[in-house]
Amino acid sequence: MESHIGSAISSLKAKINAAYVGKWVFIGSLIGVIAGIGAIILYTLINVFNSLILVGITGFSVPRTYGSFTYVLSTSLTQRLLIPVSTVLGGLLAGFIVYRFAPEAEGHGTDAAIDAFHNKEGRIRRRIPVVKTVASAITIGSGGSAGREGPTAQIAAGFGSFIADAFGMDDHDRRIAMAAGIGAGIGSIFLAPLGGAILSTEILYRKDFEVEALIPSIIASFVGYLIFGATLGYRNSLFLIPTGGITGFRSPESLLLYLILGIVAGLVGKFYVVFFYGIQKLFSKMKRISKYFRPAIGGLVVGIIAIFIPEVLGLGYGWIQLIFYGNLAFPFWMLLIIVLAKIVATSFTIGSGGSGGVFAPGMVIGGFLGASIYGVFFPFFPTVNVIDLTVVGMISFFGAVSKAPVSIIIMGTEMTGGYSLFFPLMLTTLVAYFICGDKYSIYSKQVDNRAASPAHAMEYEKPVLDEVSVLSAVNTNYPFISPETNLLEAVSKIRETKTKSVVVQKDGKLIGLLSIEDIDMNKDLSKVKSWEVLNPNPPKVNTSANAHQVFDLLSRSPLGKVVVTDDKGNVVGTCGLYEIADAYNREIRKIKHEKTDVK
Repeated sequence: MESHIGSAISSLKAKINAAYVGKWVFIGSLIGVIAGIGAIILYTLINVFNSLILVGITGFSVPRTYGSFTYVLSTSLTQRLLIPVSTVLGGLLAGFIVYRFAPEAEGHGTDAAIDAFHNKEGRIRRRIPVVKTVASAITIGSGGSAGREGPTAQIAAGFGSFIADAFGMDDHDRRIAMAAGIGAGIGSIFLAPLGGAILSTEILYRKDFEVEALIPSIIASFVGYLIFGATLGYRNSLFLIPTGGITGFRSPESLLLYLILGIVAGLVGKFYVVFFYGIQKLFSKMKRISKYFRPAIGGLVVGIIAIFIPEVLGLGYGWIQLIFYGNLAFPFWMLLIIVLAKIVATSFTIGSGGSGGVFAPGMVIGGFLGASIYGVFFPFFPTVNVIDLTVVGMISFFGAVSKAPVSIIIMGTEMTGGYSLFFPLMLTTLVAYFICGDKYSIYSKQVDNRAASPAHAMEYEKPVLDEVSVLSAVNTNYPFISPETNLLEAVSKIRETKTKSVVVQKDGKLIGLLSIEDIDMNKDLSKVKSWEVLNPNPPKVNTSANAHQVFDLLSRSPLGKVVVTDDKGNVVGTCGLYEIADAYNREIRKIKHEKTDVK
């Protein structure tokens, strides 16, 4: 009975893996279902822990998208002084859960998934999605400055890894399944299925795409969005933008303002990355303080900042929503202070080892930055409003620091529900991307391109022997005889040259190869001609071949020698393992010498 079940399961796996379309429709859909369910669970748990910890302790609640569009900070000073209690408690709980059960779940989940793709064959420990879900919900729910997209991406990526193993997929397909999980997780909870799918192919690299992951990611992201929306409602975008609120691109003069925003976003993005990893490095040096308690220290810093600037708490999306409805009209200098405070709060929340993503904080920092630029320049650009600058600021800033400008631009169009800002989004995001520079990415595990990824090492690494021409290895001083030479003379020639075989040629043309093993020593060798027993089809290569091809032939032939001929069939020489090894060593010495000269 068990053998029949095992056979049926093996047969099912084989059928699923047999066809590309069937495989990824099925696997992508499974990943999408889990991504959607995972997004719902995380979304719900954040709200639960927010009610239990932040609101329960302080009575203070942050605004939300699709909530009330008026907000009054009604809490007393005493209640606001309790905010550090909430953030410290969240840090303590998250620290204990992460470092007790899965230390890999610290920090922002997307970076861990990127690292698994490049360096761990797409493998993610089974417990990590669960640990990440709970720890991130506590961190964000208690007021920590972190996002929910990264954790959702890691949850779905972890399940993608599990599914690949369950269906007997190879390392390549496991990586693709894991990348599809990243897209499905972000696309579901950010309500941007297309942008999320493309992001999964772009976010792995600083200057490249994982094209093979695109179709599986689209399928997974589409299904994930369906699942998430079926429970929490389908919306056009993450934010509710007032009717007619977006002015769009109407005048070429406004491009100057968007250019300024792009430059500022790039410079602030560079500062954000440097500061973020500076804080992370600072906490890593705290050897005397247990990792269990470091997130609590980060929470304390965030809580103290939030007493005076509550806009740093949680995701921050609700504050951006208030800007869209004109209910957060701070002067530009105050908006810049919020930008700086959010950078500090995010760096301490996640850099200390707290669990949460950098996606939402990055978008919020960019949104406040765009609003502050509007506050300075609005008298000179009447065709642009604060919503335009806030949206473009969000996209351009995160597009720059994530090194994923294309997918983030597409997310911008999904977020606004149209293409009216597409041209400004393109300009500002690309300017910010180039100003920020390749070196500064909020995702430290990204690599430059596919060639730099261990996942594609075999595709791009060219063996040294491929670079060695057979002409640099050929032995032109080879022993040869004519077809009419008798075997007695042939054997003498072979023994004289201490080889196992000799080339048989006439007028320089190859006739065959005579091996000592082809000769019957019991016969009268003086009466048998070489042409009668030679091998007429010996292993041979043209002068255009490389040493790798010769080595391949030698590994499959017992003769120990390959004949090299030119285009006219003339024998140039022979090549054996000794000649290949000598040529290889010469090439290695050459490469080492060139590297030394470069240094």
